[in-house]
Amino acid sequence: MRLTLVFVLTISIATARADERPAPKVLFKPDAFQTLVNPNCSHCIDESKRRSSELRDDDRVLAWTRGKYDGGAIPIRFFLNPYRVISDTYGTFVYDPDAGYARAFKASLDFRFHGWRNGVMVMKHKDGTLFSCLSGLAFDGPRKGERLESWPTIVTDWGWWLKNYKDTVAYHMYEKYKPTELPRDTNGDSAKTRGKVDPRLPADEMVLGIWDGKQALAVPLAQFEKAGTSVVGEGNWIVLWYGPTRTAAAYQSVAEKREKIDKLGVQGPLSAKMMIHLRADGLANPSAGFIEDSYKTRWDIAGRCVEGDHKGWTLAPLDSVMVKWFAWSAEYPETKVYGQK
Repeated sequence: MRLTLVFVLTISIATARADERPAPKVLFKPDAFQTLVNPNCSHCIDESKRRSSELRDDDRVLAWTRGKYDGGAIPIRFFLNPYRVISDTYGTFVYDPDAGYARAFKASLDFRFHGWRNGVMVMKHKDGTLFSCLSGLAFDGPRKGERLESWPTIVTDWGWWLKNYKDTVAYHMYEKYKPTELPRDTNGDSAKTRGKVDPRLPADEMVLGIWDGKQALAVPLAQFEKAGTSVVGEGNWIVLWYGPTRTAAAYQSVAEKREKIDKLGVQGPLSAKMMIHLRADGLANPSAGFIEDSYKTRWDIAGRCVEGDHKGWTLAPLDSVMVKWFAWSAEYPETKVYGQK
């Protein structure tokens, strides 16, 4: 059975205990990783040929899913593992293997890797402000309290992305970009900054963390895998799980039609929107395993309609990220946990 799952979340989810927050542990080590700034771009189909002997179908990629060219993909072994922060005109991309996440914020050329705080990577803006690479929240400096705008992404496999989005953007894979295997051991500097772990879940359990601008939610990924193909609940949030690539993403129950745009790092103007109700159906088209019966449309994990009258429409994204529990709960100590009272 293919593990394709739609979870519809309600707001009647148990709240977390209001434990006191201990003083954060920090370790600043800006020289630990060099930041990659505004690398040259190409297209996925071209780069798949350039490095065909090294790029694997199961290579994990961080794919941004909106904007010019309908997005793009960054092979983690080639770019994000060696550099950890990419400050680019398409987006600000980060990869924190110790905390188990990769994600993006709006485009900027002004960020650099800086260290760790509570086991979570930190980046520094050129104005001196320090930001969490997980939440995007500024915790020190002239813009303290500001939160960076998220840029919609999913973590998926290169083979799936290339098959479905071959004309999207990739970085030009010059020979200087060598693949480096993903770390198996925890970085000692990162580990030094971890605090006491919230006991509601095991420290390294993977969750889909969701932030709606007011409250945080953690959805354990293990229950997706056990559930198989399912639709659960009603509400304004939907969580999609695509088992073949082990990808989870959260969206509003809203489909949007946006105009094409030539600018980098932004979405096109909104021209129409509608409420939508998806169910899981991965049999007829496994790559697009979510269906809307009223409109007879089919959608994929990137939140894009790929079959039917609304082809090209997209689901309105929520700020969501697959991440280890210890990191999510450190950033959002009052987070709710789906399924817990």
